[in-house]
Amino acid sequence: MKKTFLFLSLGVLAIACSGDDATTIKDSAQNKVVLLQVDYLTGAFEGGKELIFPEAEDFTLTYDYTSPGDFGDITLNYEEVNQPLFAGTIVWDGKGEREFPEAIDAISAFATTNTNVALPANDTFEQVNYNEDAYPENMSYQPLWEAVDNLQVVKEYRQSNPTAKVRVFLYTPSVGMGNPAEWDYYLILKN
Repeated sequence: MKKTFLFLSLGVLAIACSGDDATTIKDSAQNKVVLLQVDYLTGAFEGGKELIFPEAEDFTLTYDYTSPGDFGDITLNYEEVNQPLFAGTIVWDGKGEREFPEAIDAISAFATTNTNVALPANDTFEQVNYNEDAYPENMSYQPLWEAVDNLQVVKEYRQSNPTAKVRVFLYTPSVGMGNPAEWDYYLILKN
């Protein structure tokens, strides 16, 4: 009887401790944000990063900005989960660098579709206004959208969350006598 109880206990324990974390992975995979990098001057898609976060009801993007006297920085945060989306340094008359994500995925990592995702209404776009002088005065979102409108990830995110804002973030690692060739836009989409 003791052996039977022992084997049953071990069997239950083995099943409970199986390496199948599919439920956990599936749940955390439901809350994703993608950063898509577009060159400031050429408007070309340069790659991106899909980030996975714990579940949250809302998606509030906040920022911490230190204006560069000589050195500054910018961090974008996903407020509800208290985790960063982006972090980078800013250098006056020099060049800062992106610190988070450490690397972005190459263009080749992003599948494309045969049909382009329609340009959302202008009021769907929302600039991350960490600095009142960061963006062009009359900004057109169409060239930015056209750089990414054929990506499968854009299609999936817009289908799963069609009313979500498309956040636009301009990262300028060099300011003062900065070089616009070093600047990038990031389109931030939430699934």
